[in-house]
Amino acid sequence: MGILTPFKGLSHRVWLLAMVNLINRSGAMIMCFLSLYITGALQYSIAEAGYAMSIYGLGAVLGHQLGGYFTDKLGYQKVQLFSLTATGLMILLLMQVQNFYLLCLVLFGLNTVSEAFRPANTVAISFNSTVFNRTRSFSLMRLSFNMAITFALTVGGWLITKSWEYIFWADAITCFASAAALLLFVPEVHAKNNNAAKPRDEKPLIAGISPYKDPVYMLFAFATFLGALAFMQIVWTIPPFFKQVYGWNEFTIGCVSAINGAVVLITEMPLVHRLERFRPAVWIIRLGLLVYVLSYLMLTLPPAYSWAAAIAYMVFISFGEILVMPFSISWATKYAPPLQEGAYTSVYGIAYAFANILAPLLGTQIIYHLGYNALWFAVVVVSLLAWLLFGRLKSRAQL
Repeated sequence: MGILTPFKGLSHRVWLLAMVNLINRSGAMIMCFLSLYITGALQYSIAEAGYAMSIYGLGAVLGHQLGGYFTDKLGYQKVQLFSLTATGLMILLLMQVQNFYLLCLVLFGLNTVSEAFRPANTVAISFNSTVFNRTRSFSLMRLSFNMAITFALTVGGWLITKSWEYIFWADAITCFASAAALLLFVPEVHAKNNNAAKPRDEKPLIAGISPYKDPVYMLFAFATFLGALAFMQIVWTIPPFFKQVYGWNEFTIGCVSAINGAVVLITEMPLVHRLERFRPAVWIIRLGLLVYVLSYLMLTLPPAYSWAAAIAYMVFISFGEILVMPFSISWATKYAPPLQEGAYTSVYGIAYAFANILAPLLGTQIIYHLGYNALWFAVVVVSLLAWLLFGRLKSRAQL
């Protein structure tokens, strides 16, 4: 298999959407360092940071719901443009806020408008791909995301050593630039529904049913939520762990965290291309959850092995991410009925949004009362529960 084989057959518009995503996420430095910004630059406690980040996650729930609703009503293009522009403005506002309650309010608003982008973007990718290349189309978007995040982590960590203000400007400017690129290079088109070719056994139990009344889809969403709850520790509690337990500075944390993006960038497309032809999605997702378990067990090693533990964690969590995420979002879009893609994909996004609420809240509280090792063992239990539920899902619907 040639190195470019996994990229063949993807539509021109999917490549352009990936370019927009690359521009946007290259400046996503606030998200990467939010916990450190709250505890470091603003000098709030880790418990207070947990509350603030949970409110930030709560905004994602509303954002996904509104994004899915307006995508079905207005089309994916208008929602994406609004989200990118409003996010840039909210980031500039966040830069001026220091009061804790105002900080929480602005974080809620920021993530509401930011996360409205996701269901619209998911529908855009699904609309511009086929059932035969949809998983790889989503993997290309994740490749662009991870390429951008790798850049944001390394450059952002360096910029913070100069001034926190720089990462706010970088984030806002890339939001405006990606909105301009979307408007100029990827105009919305209206064509026949690409969902007509869905396999029979991947349709909802009742055509046109609300996703909230579809038992199979809600089982999928809850299992996805648990997997996301485990994975999201990489965003919210891993950076403080590296700083407080390993004693690393922000630049070192950024460089080590960038291993995640680098591994995904190099291996996801060829791995997905090979796996999607030989294994059912549920088998792949469950394998990824077991890799999550292995990754968090690495963090229980003594601090004397900090570098080995951190690198092993980043490599394992990256492969777990590759096995879980592209296959789950691909199935979610295939399962959604025509004209309800926004509603169904918003529920998938809401599962991640709720994980973003509870991951920092529960994670920081466990750290505060019981310590980091207790958190890592709790995450192992949650990952295994998700593994069991996806096994149950296999018996309810063909994935």
